[in-house]
Amino acid sequence: MGAESFNFRGVIVRPPKYRVTERLKLYFSFCSPQLTFAFLCYAWEMIINDRVTWFSVMKKLLILVLIPGSLFAGTIDFNRDVRPILSDTCFKCHGPGETKGDLRLDDREDALDAGVLSPGDAAKSEIVKRLKTADLDELMPPPESNKTLTPKQIQILETWIAEGAEYDDHWSLVSPKSDDAVNSLDHFIDKRIGAAGLRPQPAADRRTQIRRVTLDLTGLPPTPGEVEQFISDRSPEAYEKLVDRLLASKAYGERMALAWMDAARYGDSSVMHADGPRFMWPWRDWIINAYNSNMPFDQFTIEQIAGDLLPKATVSQKVASGFNRNHATSDEGGAFAEELRVEYVADRVQTTANVWMGLTMECAQCHDHKYDPISQKEYYQFFAFFNNTTDPGMQTRNGNQAPFVEVPDEAHLKRLAELHKQVTASDQKIEDYRTTVAKSPEFQKWITKKSEEARQSGGTKQPEGLIHWFPVNASAKDFRDELTGSAAVAEKGKFEVSDRETSKALKLNGGTQFKFDTPVNVEFNLPFSISGWIKPNGKPTGAILSKMDDKASFRGFDFWMEGGKIGTHIVNSWQENALKVVTTETLKPNQWQHVVLTYDGKHKASGVKIFIDGKLAKSHVQADTLKGTIKTNQPLRIGSRSTSSNWKGEVDDLRLYSRALREEELAAAAGGDPIQEILAAPAKDRTPADNKTLLARYLGSQDKAFKGLVAAKAKLEKQIADSNRKPVTSMIMQDNPPNKMRMTYVLDRGAYDSPKKEEVITPAVPKALPPLPEGAPANRLGLAQWLTQPSHPLTARVAVNRYWMMLFGEGLVRSVGDFGAQSTPPTHPGLLDWLAVDFMESGWDVKRMLKQLVTSKTYRRSSKIESMHREKDSENELLAHAPRFRLQGEFIRDHALAVSGLLNPMVGGPGVKPYQPANIWNEVSLNGGLRYKQDKGDKLYRRSMYTYWKRSSPMPNMLIFDSPSREKCVIQRQRTNTPLQALVTLNDPQFLEAARAFAERLLKSDKSDTAGRIDLAYRYATARLATGREIEILTQLYQKNLARFQSTPEAAKEFLKVGESPRDESFDASEHAAWMVVAQTIMNLDESLTRN
Repeated sequence: MGAESFNFRGVIVRPPKYRVTERLKLYFSFCSPQLTFAFLCYAWEMIINDRVTWFSVMKKLLILVLIPGSLFAGTIDFNRDVRPILSDTCFKCHGPGETKGDLRLDDREDALDAGVLSPGDAAKSEIVKRLKTADLDELMPPPESNKTLTPKQIQILETWIAEGAEYDDHWSLVSPKSDDAVNSLDHFIDKRIGAAGLRPQPAADRRTQIRRVTLDLTGLPPTPGEVEQFISDRSPEAYEKLVDRLLASKAYGERMALAWMDAARYGDSSVMHADGPRFMWPWRDWIINAYNSNMPFDQFTIEQIAGDLLPKATVSQKVASGFNRNHATSDEGGAFAEELRVEYVADRVQTTANVWMGLTMECAQCHDHKYDPISQKEYYQFFAFFNNTTDPGMQTRNGNQAPFVEVPDEAHLKRLAELHKQVTASDQKIEDYRTTVAKSPEFQKWITKKSEEARQSGGTKQPEGLIHWFPVNASAKDFRDELTGSAAVAEKGKFEVSDRETSKALKLNGGTQFKFDTPVNVEFNLPFSISGWIKPNGKPTGAILSKMDDKASFRGFDFWMEGGKIGTHIVNSWQENALKVVTTETLKPNQWQHVVLTYDGKHKASGVKIFIDGKLAKSHVQADTLKGTIKTNQPLRIGSRSTSSNWKGEVDDLRLYSRALREEELAAAAGGDPIQEILAAPAKDRTPADNKTLLARYLGSQDKAFKGLVAAKAKLEKQIADSNRKPVTSMIMQDNPPNKMRMTYVLDRGAYDSPKKEEVITPAVPKALPPLPEGAPANRLGLAQWLTQPSHPLTARVAVNRYWMMLFGEGLVRSVGDFGAQSTPPTHPGLLDWLAVDFMESGWDVKRMLKQLVTSKTYRRSSKIESMHREKDSENELLAHAPRFRLQGEFIRDHALAVSGLLNPMVGGPGVKPYQPANIWNEVSLNGGLRYKQDKGDKLYRRSMYTYWKRSSPMPNMLIFDSPSREKCVIQRQRTNTPLQALVTLNDPQFLEAARAFAERLLKSDKSDTAGRIDLAYRYATARLATGREIEILTQLYQKNLARFQSTPEAAKEFLKVGESPRDESFDASEHAAWMVVAQTIMNLDESLTRN
């Protein structure tokens, strides 16, 4: 006899040929010889493996005797077998959320106290009597609940009670533990396959393996070259090298980000009411970069939940916190702002709980959770983590709602750097030209001539200290600082002029601004004066002239109007360190007036004087504390500040002096040419500054070559200004400061206007889960640290379960978004825990986890299904063969673009607008006037994840393939197969154009014969070689369509017209169209659209 055999009444007994898990499904007759034999064999097997004692065996034998027809003894596991029954049929009335009849069945002590359980004696247990009674008034569940238990479920409960009615904590609320002796996930899979008496499939062929893993890790198909390279690499490390290459590709981050975008409810619009645009793509690009850089998942979590709360948070970390700004928002007139704000907070609670813990916490918003151990108070304690943010209930439909940050765009920064480099080179050219001209005979002749004219004319003596002068001429190219030669650059709007008596004036329309790169030496402790002719349009507010940085607490100075009153800001930091003086009288609307503002440099408001038409105006002081520098790197501007306060009106002859003008000098400052005085002076009396001014006048008025150099530089400056006009922003999270913290209360029935103010709720986590880590702050940062602490039972499990779903089609827990009492138990609980512990111990290394999964034997198996698999494991829970499923919508479109050669591989950037039915946005716009404007060029061929996602009207060709609208968090997509999907792949312009380009790719290949081209098409679309029969059928299809198109050439041309990419006209249209049919056929094969 072997060690596992024994002699029973003279019979050699060995463990039976069928496995324990099969025996669990058998029913036996009471005290039958078969039952006794099977039980003893089972008991022996359990004892020799030290899994049970003889006492346990005798106890289970007694249960068999007492409960005829029960399941085979020893099979009951509370979490796997009993909890799902109680949760589905009992907990709604007798669970955590409600206790009808003061009975709770989710807690053993409560059930025992109520007297409904008699552990060890099922027949005496009230619960069994109520389940079996014929009295409808006594029957449980009551008939009106529409819940019934099957005989099998009742037997499970009876057996459980007979075994002692022991409860276990829900498996997902207990920290995962791992078997250190196990070093491969295949151990868990193979063990269950063997126990079920199944044979696992062998490894898939190498072509299938490379296509499978490439699609799974990048969302794109492998190229024929990549396939052949892998096939030819016979080294043991070939597959591992392939996986490493895929994980290092940029496409990997895009593929991973797409699934996260569903969970984070990412979109390019605000959803509610007008569903206006928003700009959250920098957050999406952060996700891509995080995956590509293999950011540890705990850091990935912390930065998205609380990146803004990290010490010295970077722009990148703040952008990451935008995870919880992706939710739907509204600015609907008549809505209640607080109701909307509470809805936003509730959405953040739901999303955070779903994404990181797999809990339906939202079910406790109005009452205690019906199934999970989360009370309504605990819900609002969790709610309090998100209830102190600064974003309002009413949020704009036109772009991003504060708080947000400006985000440096890498491509934009590179372009700016190149432009600045060109500007520097242009400056050098201009300076070299100045130096050459200054020594030229032509310049000296001009000075001699103009000096004589000035002496003869006499002229008006001008005030000293003029450093900048901006007269207005008829053309934009002549608009400059006459004293320095600095040309104007139109940052916004166009150069427009109007007439002012005998001269021209600059017309500013409230959206126009000009900048000058000339250095300006104005400081808080130095005197200066500003003068100019002003004609306000009504009573405007804005900056006529400024050198001010809005984003640096408005540091700098301005020549300011406020409701038609004239004044100035002289600012170190607004408002605590600044001067502000404004006249009490307004300027006359639509009339020319000469204004002079003087400042004595003594950093007091009393040192500011304002003169209107030569008369001192009364002033009102609004700020009078100035102690520090007002210097800023912002340029001098006319018409606005750096980013705001555009002024509306007309202006001429603006002058800036380096001294405070005296009252008797004001008339001279109102007109005349300041340069005439320099020219009239003897050459020996001219200063170097005077000579520079004369050179600037000569170059600006006489030298066409110099004007060309200045114009070229101005063009570069305009490009810089245009690129900086609309900075990229991304919405972020931001908490109120402690002195403005928002109070949280339980909301009665979840209603925003029914707070129970008798108790202030503070941030906390549910008692059923571990407490916050010691020292963790009671805010979102502490919450994120709590989620990623090693003792947390859910975060790692939920994460690895999603990765498993991504690669195997279903999670180990198939209810991927619900790990609570209503969840499906794990198919392999030991494996789930082993992976979760391994994930945490690896430092939350995502790429390592995915590599471990895709290099396993389980993942690499063939997907061929045997009849035995269908019979014993129809849902493929045991994974004796690899799963096979349709690609998701984005991958189907990307697959078509990739095999056709149209795919634009650019990573990141704003959303794009590919082909879509015309006027599809009309029906969801408020007034029917919103139009979908399709992009052009390469933008049409970006990966589908970059498609502009208007959530009230998502892309139809994606919705048909089960893409969610992303109005709410989606953890697991549906996967359907409908005729509508075939209509998309056969008729959508994107797919037709891809078929045309694919055909052109085949025609341009080195394959000149029909069979070779068909085989190449198969290798692009399916990664395998075409069979002889396939080549035969498709050759016939090609020849039939070639004849058809040759007989109707106009039909061929019409067929080839679809799409905006240019066709190579060197190919015969009939031949190209015939190959397009073949390409379209291959692209629509089930094998092409399926991950096998």
